[in-house]
Amino acid sequence: MVVGLLTTCLIACGQSPAPTDSAQKSAQHPVSSHRDLGRAVLTREEVAAILGSPVTFAEGAATDMEYRTDTLSLETTIGIEVDNDSEMAMTGARKATTMLGGTPEEVPDLGDEAFFGSMSVLYVRKGDDVITVTPPNFQQIAAIAAYGKVTDAKMGSAQQAQAMNEFVQTEKTDPVQAGLQGGDDTQGALAVVAAASQKQGTAYEAHGRSVAVALAEKVLSKL
Repeated sequence: MVVGLLTTCLIACGQSPAPTDSAQKSAQHPVSSHRDLGRAVLTREEVAAILGSPVTFAEGAATDMEYRTDTLSLETTIGIEVDNDSEMAMTGARKATTMLGGTPEEVPDLGDEAFFGSMSVLYVRKGDDVITVTPPNFQQIAAIAAYGKVTDAKMGSAQQAQAMNEFVQTEKTDPVQAGLQGGDDTQGALAVVAAASQKQGTAYEAHGRSVAVALAEKVLSKL
């Protein structure tokens, strides 16, 4: 539900206007002129080098790929779209971020313009290309690992108590906690979206954003 709400808002806010001169430009220089649509822009090996773990699953269209590893939540999606008005598309994404309760955070020296939007999704524009990168959720990865230690430890042991404390600490900064404060499912989902749309300021978030930037830089080097 959370993803659905976010997607709906992004689509509503990011619609491009009627064709303009930039549309004619895109028609004259289609995406296939500088990109092989039969192949993903980034290989599994290139993504793995940035994620720090082998990519064991890759699926999608060449310009809309999902890459996963054997570590739950250590995954990323990379989208590349040629937009008739890429500047308007970026404006729409900024507006959607604001509507969801966040503040677009500009990223300097990346493409022609770039910013982090809701849920740390990175938007990058280079000419007519609009790149979106969804980074791994390192908050969730840490929580899963911490919970694994809890279940692996001997019941009632000091090791389990310590593991539980570590798990609680990882959960404290999880935006999902905002959805557990009461209300129905819809209210909870909206609360999670609003919380996730705001900058968390955690080491998990910083790690995810650095990965997103590295992936975007790799994509840009191939366009």
